[in-house]
Amino acid sequence: MSVAKVVRLRVDVDKVADLEVVLRRAREQFQNEPGTMLWDVFDSEQGDHRALGAGERILIEVFSNEAAVRDHDESAAVAQLIADFENLGLDVLSVDQLSQTSFF
Repeated sequence: MSVAKVVRLRVDVDKVADLEVVLRRAREQFQNEPGTMLWDVFDSEQGDHRALGAGERILIEVFSNEAAVRDHDESAAVAQLIADFENLGLDVLSVDQLSQTSFF
């Protein structure tokens, strides 16, 4: 069963361009991982985040199974991404993991 992760991020406006560079590099690395079905970034349209002085992004990750999630989460690339987030002073607002269900 596939597994999806939804990660909400917020960063100060003056670091949004730096975040975009980090996310672009991460996308290139993660899209080619075995078991990764989707890894993409979306701009949050909720609220007036520019007026609040923050840029918000939503990461959507979809993996073929739990083993692929585990391999991804334990990779050097994820460790680097987390370090980059910390260097940017990024706020991780939420992380949700969802497992596909079958009704048949």
